[in-house]
Amino acid sequence: MAGRHETSNGNTSDSWKVFLAPALAMSALNPFLAATLKGNAQAQEGLRTIASRWQGFVASRLQEDIALMHRLTGCRSPNEILGAYADFWHKAGEDYGKEVTTLTKPMTGVTSKMVVGSQAAAGEVSVDEWHWQRAAA
Repeated sequence: MAGRHETSNGNTSDSWKVFLAPALAMSALNPFLAATLKGNAQAQEGLRTIASRWQGFVASRLQEDIALMHRLTGCRSPNEILGAYADFWHKAGEDYGKEVTTLTKPMTGVTSKMVVGSQAAAGEVSVDEWHWQRAAA
């Protein structure tokens, strides 16, 4: 009877190498990602600013959702309900449109900073031999 790592003819199976492929792929990208993040402190700060702004926007929209529920509880006719929803969705469309427009400029800046950092990191990584290639040799 064959063991866990042996084929029926007694030879060791290479099937375990399949599980190593994702690890090798991630380790191959690791120097690239590390250099990119190390050189992108400005991009990270920009992402923090964008995340903070988006969190504030979502909090204000949540307040609008709560206000809609309060308004709906006071509605006495289908027309009032329709009016409440129409007002809500009209304001939501305006708010989201303004927010996307507002966030486009900082997102563009962060993206360009990340591209510059990635290009620099790619140059650093290409000079060095991949550590997984050294380990495989």
